[in-house]
Amino acid sequence: MLGKGGFRTAYKAVLNDGNVVAVKRLKDAQIGGKTQFEQHMAVLGRLSHPNIVSLRAYYFAREEKLLVYDYMPNGSLFWVLHGNRGPGRTPLDWTTRLKIAAGAARGLACIHDSCRPLKLTHGNIKSTNILLDNTGNARVSDFGLSVFVPPPPSTSSAPRSCGYRAPETLDGRKSTQKSDVYAFGVLLLELLTGKCPSVVDNGGSGGGFGGLVDLPRWVQSVVREEWTVEVFDLELMRYKDIEEEMVGLLQIAMACTAASPDQRPRMSQVVKMIDEIRGLSGSPSHEAGFESMSESSALSEDTCGASQ
Repeated sequence: MLGKGGFRTAYKAVLNDGNVVAVKRLKDAQIGGKTQFEQHMAVLGRLSHPNIVSLRAYYFAREEKLLVYDYMPNGSLFWVLHGNRGPGRTPLDWTTRLKIAAGAARGLACIHDSCRPLKLTHGNIKSTNILLDNTGNARVSDFGLSVFVPPPPSTSSAPRSCGYRAPETLDGRKSTQKSDVYAFGVLLLELLTGKCPSVVDNGGSGGGFGGLVDLPRWVQSVVREEWTVEVFDLELMRYKDIEEEMVGLLQIAMACTAASPDQRPRMSQVVKMIDEIRGLSGSPSHEAGFESMSESSALSEDTCGASQ
C-alpha cells in the first residue's frame, strides 16, 4: 500500500513483465454508471504531459473500480518537504523547490487548457498529489477524480485537504479552475514556508486558525506588518542570493490565493511568472539535488494530447 485517501487506496503493483505501476482502488465513489465512468476515463486518459502522471488503464465492475497509473519512484512533495525534519535531514534546496513549483504549474495548466469546452479541473491539489519521477520532475496526480467524491457527512470533521480549499468551496460548492489556482497558491506557500496547511497546529507562531495552519491568512498578516524573511522556511536561510526569487514566488502565491476568484491569475499566467523567476539567476543548483528539468514546449491542446 502506498497511501490511503478518503475514498481511494493506492497500491504499488509489479506486473509479470517486470513493469511497476500504481493502482488506485475507488471505494464508496459516487459514480453515475459505467457509461459516464468510461467517458470520463477517456478524457483523463488522453491527457499526456511530462508533468502529469499518466492514466494507463482502468477496470470497472459493480463492486470494483481500479485506475492504473505510471509509478513514481521518488514519492511525493509532501514527503521530501516535510518528512524526517530534524538532525541529519537533507533539506530540500531552493532550486529544487522552484523546479517542482514550475513543473507542477505546467501540469496543472495542461489539465486546465486541455479539452477547454469541458473546463477540466483537478479538484484536489495538495503536496501529497505532487509526485516526483526518477529524475525529480514534478508530476501532478489524482486529477479529475473529485467528480466521484461522495458528499461528506454533516457531522464529519474538516478533511486533511481543508487547508488548500478556496473560500468559495468551503460551503460544499464544486471545485473550479479558479479554486485549483487557490490550492496551487497554498502549495507555493507550503514550499516557501515549510509549513503544512493540512495538519493541526500546536499553537505558537505557526499560524494556526481553527485547528489548522491557514497559510494564506498567516502570510498576509506577516506581510502587512512588514516584508520580512520571517515568512520563509528556516531551511532556506543557508542559501545566498535567493531572496529576490523567494519574494517573487511569494507574490505569485499571494495572487493565487486572492479571496475573490476573479482576482486570481490563470494557470498559464502562473507558468509564465514562475519561468520568469527561474530565469533571474540562470545559475546551477545551489546544492546538489535532482537533475535539471528539461524545458517542455509551450502548452497547447495538441501538446497535452487531448484535442478532439
